[in-house]
Formats: sequence, structure tokens, C-alpha cells
Amino acid sequence: MTVDYIIVGQGISGTWLGYYLLQANKSILVIDKENLQSASNAAGGLINPVTGRRVVTTWLAETLMPFAWNEYNELGSLLNIQCISRKNILVFPAAPDLMKAFIDRIQGGNGYIKTPAINKETLRQQVSFPFDVFEIDPCYVIKMRELLQSFRNHLKTKNILLNEWFDESQLVFKTGHVEYKNINAKQIIYADGIQSAQSIYWDKLPFVLNKGQALLLEIDGLNSAYTYKFGHITLASLDHNVWWAGSSNELEFISAEPSAGFKERTAGVLKSILKIPFTVKEHISAVRSATVERRPFAGIHPVHKQLAILNGMGSKGCSLAPWFAKELAGNLIHGKPIDALANVQRFARMLSR
Repeated sequence: MTVDYIIVGQGISGTWLGYYLLQANKSILVIDKENLQSASNAAGGLINPVTGRRVVTTWLAETLMPFAWNEYNELGSLLNIQCISRKNILVFPAAPDLMKAFIDRIQGGNGYIKTPAINKETLRQQVSFPFDVFEIDPCYVIKMRELLQSFRNHLKTKNILLNEWFDESQLVFKTGHVEYKNINAKQIIYADGIQSAQSIYWDKLPFVLNKGQALLLEIDGLNSAYTYKFGHITLASLDHNVWWAGSSNELEFISAEPSAGFKERTAGVLKSILKIPFTVKEHISAVRSATVERRPFAGIHPVHKQLAILNGMGSKGCSLAPWFAKELAGNLIHGKPIDALANVQRFARMLSR
């Protein structure tokens, strides 16, 4: 079998890269063992232009927000699904200094933060909040599991998905192409999340692996027009009465499995906040790949020119992955530049050792 590109991994990065390469009429083969507990499948699918205790605008927000809305809708049309919804975040600061930070940003002209036009008394019938409430506008929620499964089915119909674990020992570099088992390709791209951190070609990159946990809840009666943020807990509506509650960001962990402590703590906090009943339906957990600089890895290996990477998106994968997948596709096909802050060539000396 001969293709233009092999993509390793079909998480959010591999999905978008596959989409753009197919849109450019390139032949691909995606190698990915189905795993519903992967980081992308466990993600809440949030796209939020404001982050952190300092309440700052995220990197590239002005570019990524309209781009994501357009591209997710285009991909959804291809797959015949509605995978993106606009659900602005209602933020409930838990301390006076955080409330002041939001007020300062509004007064400073941050266009993403505003006072919500919502009846606070009606809101207090559903949730408890000690201070004020602010709105981040716009914010989006991606139906991650539906999107990934739908694109997976799309690959299956084209017979370009290999449902197995990638075995790096079977990869051979040749002049101008690569060989993997009985497959020849011009280039191979690693978009396989935490697996790249163990790759003999990429293990020198400054990956940061962190564990995220979340609960899937059934909540009857909570206004699903919004996403809700209470400190470290975010509630995002996924479907009728189904909510994602998360997530943790654990840099030290023993295993990737869900921990009882997280479930107990999160459910306990939610009981003190929500004035309507809820039921925990599922507890999910996964380890995601981030980077020391909080900037992704995208581009071609400095030594092995037939090898590339798209990885390290961290918790911002839903907004970063489509943008950098398109940049990488343009680089692979036409030699177009990749943003220097994300280009893996910034680690060329390290990777060349």
C-alpha cells in the first residue's frame, strides 16, 4: 500500500490533520487503536478565550475564536453532525480578588468579558454563588466523542484507518519516503498524544504529562444555554440533561485511572453549589500531553525529514488543533511557514543530538 502520509493517532490533532490533508486531495492512512478513554475522548470540548486567576486573554484568541467556529461547522457539515455550539461561560468568582480581576478587565476594555444580561434571582434558584457573576463571550463547546467517532467512521468508509497500536520498531526511513510494515509513504506524522513522549525520535522534547479527570452528570433543569465555571470546576452541557464536570490538572499521579478522591471532592463541591439534584453517570480520566512552554509541537523533525509531529496541545486542544493542523498541512504540502512559537524546529539542537 502506498499513500502520501501516514498519521499516527486519531485524537483531536490527528482528526484535524487528516481532514485538511484529505481536503487537499492527499492520500492518507491513519493508524489508531480505538480508545474511548483517550485524552481527546475524555475532554470537555471547551473553547474559552479567557484563562487563569489573572483573567487574561488566551494566546491567539482573536484569531482562533472565529477560525474554530467556521472550521468546526465545516467539518460538522461534512460528517452530517452539529459538533459545535455557542455556550458562553458564566463565571462565579469564589473570592473578592478574583471578582476584582473581572471588574478590572471589563473596565480595561477586554471585549470577551461582560456583565451578563441574565436575571440573577432566577439564576440563584439553580446555583449558589457568594459574589457576582460575569460572562465570557463567545465560548464554544465541542461534542468531542461524537466528532471523533464520526470522523473515525468517515475514515472507515474510505478504508484508510488501521485499527491497531502503532509499533515504532517497524518504522524504517528510506531516501525520500518511509516504510511501515507493508505501507510506503512520503512522510509520517505523530499525532498520538502522550505516546510521542516515549518515541525514540521525540522523547527529548519538553513534554509535560498531566492527568485530567471529569464526571459525566445527569442534571434535570439547569439552563443549558450556558457553560458554568465555579473555581476549578466547569460544567458544560453535552446533550439533553448530560453535563461534563471537570477537570483536574494533576502533574503528579500514580496511574491514569479515575481516583475515588476526585469523584468525592467534585461531587461534594457540586452539592454545595447546585440547588437542583444531579446524578453521577460516569467518571472519566486520561493523561494528556502538554509542554513546558504551553505551546504545541508542530513541524518536521530536523534530522528525519520524512517525520513530523503535531502534539502537545494540552487543555487547549479544541482551539489549537485545527489551526496548527492546517498550518502543518500547508507546511507539508506547500512548504508554508509554521508559527515560530509552535514550530518544533525551535528544538532542532535538542532533537539533533
